[in-house]
Amino acid sequence: MTNRSTLLLFAVLIALLFALIFQLHGPAPKPAGATPTEFSAERALRSLRSMLGDEAPHPVGARAHDAVRDPLVAQFRALGYDATIEHRFACNAYLTCATLDNIIARAPGVALNDALVLAAHYDSVGAGPGASDDGVGVATLLETARAIRGERFRNPIVFLVTDGEEAGLLGAEAFVADTELAKTTAAFINVENRGTSGPSYLFETSRNNRWLVPLIGRALRRPMATSFFNSIYDLMPNDTDVTVFKRAGKTAMNFGAIGNVGYYHTPNDNLAHVSTPTLQHHGDNVLALARTLGNADLRQTSSGNSVYFDVLALTFIHWPQPLTIWIALAAFAMLIAAALLRMRDGTTRARDITFGVITFFGSLFLAAILGIMLTKLALIRGAGGWIAEPDLLIASMWLIGIGSAIAVASWLRRRSNFDGLFLGVALSWTVVAIVVDRVLYGGAYLFLVPAVAMAILALLRAREAIIAIVCAAIAAVLFFPLGLVLYDALGTMIFPGVAAILALVATTFAPAIAAAPIRRVLATASFAIAAICAIATIAFPAYSRDWPRRIPIAYFSDADAKTNEWIVGSLAGSMREAGHFGAMPVTRYPWFREQPSFLVGNAPDAGVVPPEIALVHDVRTGKRTLTMRVRSVRGAQRIAVQFRTSQTVDSIRVNGATPPPVPARWRSYLAPRWSRVVVRGGEAEIEVVIRGTKPIDIVAMDYSFGLPASGAALVKARDGSDAVTSDEGDVTIAMRKGKL
Repeated sequence: MTNRSTLLLFAVLIALLFALIFQLHGPAPKPAGATPTEFSAERALRSLRSMLGDEAPHPVGARAHDAVRDPLVAQFRALGYDATIEHRFACNAYLTCATLDNIIARAPGVALNDALVLAAHYDSVGAGPGASDDGVGVATLLETARAIRGERFRNPIVFLVTDGEEAGLLGAEAFVADTELAKTTAAFINVENRGTSGPSYLFETSRNNRWLVPLIGRALRRPMATSFFNSIYDLMPNDTDVTVFKRAGKTAMNFGAIGNVGYYHTPNDNLAHVSTPTLQHHGDNVLALARTLGNADLRQTSSGNSVYFDVLALTFIHWPQPLTIWIALAAFAMLIAAALLRMRDGTTRARDITFGVITFFGSLFLAAILGIMLTKLALIRGAGGWIAEPDLLIASMWLIGIGSAIAVASWLRRRSNFDGLFLGVALSWTVVAIVVDRVLYGGAYLFLVPAVAMAILALLRAREAIIAIVCAAIAAVLFFPLGLVLYDALGTMIFPGVAAILALVATTFAPAIAAAPIRRVLATASFAIAAICAIATIAFPAYSRDWPRRIPIAYFSDADAKTNEWIVGSLAGSMREAGHFGAMPVTRYPWFREQPSFLVGNAPDAGVVPPEIALVHDVRTGKRTLTMRVRSVRGAQRIAVQFRTSQTVDSIRVNGATPPPVPARWRSYLAPRWSRVVVRGGEAEIEVVIRGTKPIDIVAMDYSFGLPASGAALVKARDGSDAVTSDEGDVTIAMRKGKL
């Protein structure tokens, strides 16, 4: 392969990269004066501002909660919908419970059989206003409701704005368990956000989606979707309301954005950081899909899944998943035939093809090892899951991947030839596609499509340059999106994986470039620039005001030990001095399977009154039915009750509610012999049925948002550094122990 052909190949790859980056920016937001039947991000943002008001955090139980709920109901009613508040108490399988206010809006006078439900949640975490998580989702529903009002569909369209999602998907649990509407619902479209920017990804669907995927493909005009994300998400511990809808046997689709994940669950998830292109993309997707599914037969079924993916957000490709293995076997047979023909002609040997297999796996191994080394070097100053300036390190991983494949192929081509290396690489792609189809069906296309292209070009005996450019372009279209977004999804842990992904892409062209005069320059420059980028990352702080470290502060009062403490996970700025923290981490919550450790500082007595534990009933007839009432004397917004017993616990009910069954994807976070109930509210009655009559140990805690006045100096020290509160936010905890 000549230098000119090599430069042409990289020009194609760079052009594809820029095209992808352009698509990742999302569509241009439509103005407030856009056609009424279109989705306008500017109109949706106006609705979001009206809903959030002063941008106070509004988790379940917070005073600001109703201030967000009521304007939201008013907006639906102003659009002509019947909007009601469904006030219910619900629990999830982890025994987290709350009294919730789901909002349900529907066109007046429409029968609700086979309803299509558009869903988002309006509660936030305690740390921030949740403008993107999930205010953007709610605004998407409002603007969609405005765009389709007056339209008539085969299936009624209902808008469900759930409460308590951040507390444990509680609004969704209440909807599927207690409402008549849930029984007549056929499908859900959910909007969720883990970041504040980026494209609207279709990252999850329900199982047996073969009938659904073609409808999605016809509806979306700017599709960004992949069955790979769907398969990966099924393996992850993350959940959204769609988890509950799927468990209830409903058809479901989930859209989300993950850009700028550093703002997620912090005060920075505010209106100032809402991305209007993201909002527009969500709206375009939801509106188009609502119109398509609103007129489709939603009671269809299929017995299998589809493999699907987009091509630069321009088109949507899909096929039934069972076809994957047959396509892969056909490609494998074509490559074997091509190899036998070349061996018969004497243009290659089995030894040369073996070197090709080594090229494939050796490139991945080298890229991963170098990626780990450079990541450790770049993060030597310390960092958490995400860093303030990741771009240089991402570029470093890309260069490491490309350089590794070129270096390995160049070394082995001295002992082999292009045909052998190419066929060995192509066979490796095909075998990996077969394996991935067995263990992660949604991701098999990533390897299958390049393998098919290689097989066809091998049989056609295409020129080296043609093979390299065509196969590299196909692999780049499939893998470049992962190389750009996986960091946002998984954080610093995935950097070596990004290097391996780019090495995969580079194996498609490395056998050809391995003979080009410019190969040494390319490999050397890739490694050198990668090292420079990694070293340059050290010069940047790991955290910044835009990408802060997360340090929620807790005031912890133990009524039995008569101690008062500040508790944090880490320190920043002058926090150690402000909170009088010790140097050694300690543990405080023995009921968790994985013991979290904290730094603890001496805190003044703020006069925080602990919760009360009262025995209501204690019936002992072989088994023991114990009913206790736990009340926050100080009116805290959350109660947690932990109890330990060596006896078998048959059942637990909270305020008369029985939790749903344990789901198939169950991950208990409790230590052996411990049980835990968490209630969003100031009082709870808990009934426990135990096989035995021995006493049980009780630990009752209540949580209120915010810190005592004595915490002002500590908060100032944190907020004056590169840190913010996150997730539940700063809380005051009072604890009392007992035995019943």
